[in-house]
Amino acid sequence: MVSIVVVGPSMSGKTTVCSMLAGMSTGTSPGFNVTCSCSYMTVVTRGIEWHIWDTPSLDTVEDIERGWAGEDVLAEADVVVVCHDGRHASPMHLVEACGRDRCIIALTKGPAAAVDVAYSLDYIRSPCSNGTLVPRAYGLAPLVMWIDSLS
Repeated sequence: MVSIVVVGPSMSGKTTVCSMLAGMSTGTSPGFNVTCSCSYMTVVTRGIEWHIWDTPSLDTVEDIERGWAGEDVLAEADVVVVCHDGRHASPMHLVEACGRDRCIIALTKGPAAAVDVAYSLDYIRSPCSNGTLVPRAYGLAPLVMWIDSLS
């Protein structure tokens, strides 16, 4: 079993990413529905069960220390998908807090996808990873590829 936790600021596309990974229609809703608790969907990919955790808004590292609802699932996660939609500052503070070696930055909206943030010095992994870049993905296929490689 692979535990995948999807984190990010409010309205950054977390629930949409979870639904896409689970193979569910994301649909479009006329309003914004706040995710207030953790829930997961299960899918079997290449014979391996994935638990895909949708989490409430995570804006700062301090939120984790203040009793953020996703704290326990984050601690147990094999892979962390950090959603970045271009409306907020660099997601690297969340990548650092979650662990560079298990993170993927999901570029969830047009403005973020248009900017290739992977070559910024902030996005380089720790030396223990041989200096490789923190993976980033725009779209389902690249995201699944990176999850497979990290799990």
